[in-house]
Amino acid sequence: MDTEGPLKLSAEQVQFYQDNGYLVINRLINFASLYTYKKRFNQISNGLVPRGLMTIVKERRLMDSSKKPEDYLNKLQDFLFDDVLSTYAEDPRLLDVVSQFVGSDITAMHSMLINKPPGTGEHPPHQDLYYFPFRPADKIVAAWTAIDEVTYENGCLYVIAGTHKDANLHEHDYTSITSKMYHGIVDATLAPENKRIHLEMSPGDTVFFHPYLIHGSRPNVSKNYRKSISCHFANSNVEFVDVTGTVQERIAKETEVESKRRGFDFTFQEIWKYRSKEVRKTKPMSKY
Repeated sequence: MDTEGPLKLSAEQVQFYQDNGYLVINRLINFASLYTYKKRFNQISNGLVPRGLMTIVKERRLMDSSKKPEDYLNKLQDFLFDDVLSTYAEDPRLLDVVSQFVGSDITAMHSMLINKPPGTGEHPPHQDLYYFPFRPADKIVAAWTAIDEVTYENGCLYVIAGTHKDANLHEHDYTSITSKMYHGIVDATLAPENKRIHLEMSPGDTVFFHPYLIHGSRPNVSKNYRKSISCHFANSNVEFVDVTGTVQERIAKETEVESKRRGFDFTFQEIWKYRSKEVRKTKPMSKY
């Protein structure tokens, strides 16, 4: 892939995204960056540097049999204000692609470095919009980059192509796993095995997907870790909405309870505003 200058999607790539709700771009993120992200994960997970504002999510059922944090840490969440990991959400070529989906003014909303150690279960089928109190959906996109080789055995993502077109947010609840906030779509018929497209990816490969798209990830049944890094982006002018009385009300209340447990008293909407960071703004026109 040419790595010089802005990255412009072809008409065919744009059409594929519109038709299927996702698009994979190979080798978008370079090896040096991936190495830096992995090194930072190890520094934070082993307590060598402060975690700052990040949340460390643990796979608790793996803790008793594990000897090191990498064996049970599931992810680092909200890294947008970390000096090292934030460079992913600010990567110029990544933002070149994002801008073609959401527009030129871009805010990073939700960030994760996912570890997925051996023995980690599946992430059930879900829609990312379920977690977000901002709209419109067409001005939101996720970017998910493989840090390690991602295979069927170690827990690759899968997507149900075209499910974003319905623009319908389905009922979610705890289904196959009980980890906090890992809700899945209640109606299992919406993500049948024969419709799942499994995305095996090499380091640096990046998938972009629509927030209505039904997707999940397989369990890690291998002996290897499966690290990836991800960020959800939105146009900076999206509007925050009240989710009271909708299928999102449960996750909103759960998020607010967790916030209070940590000593904060924020609404669902405020939580998302405070965790976000503007990463690209339209440059003013030159006088000349």
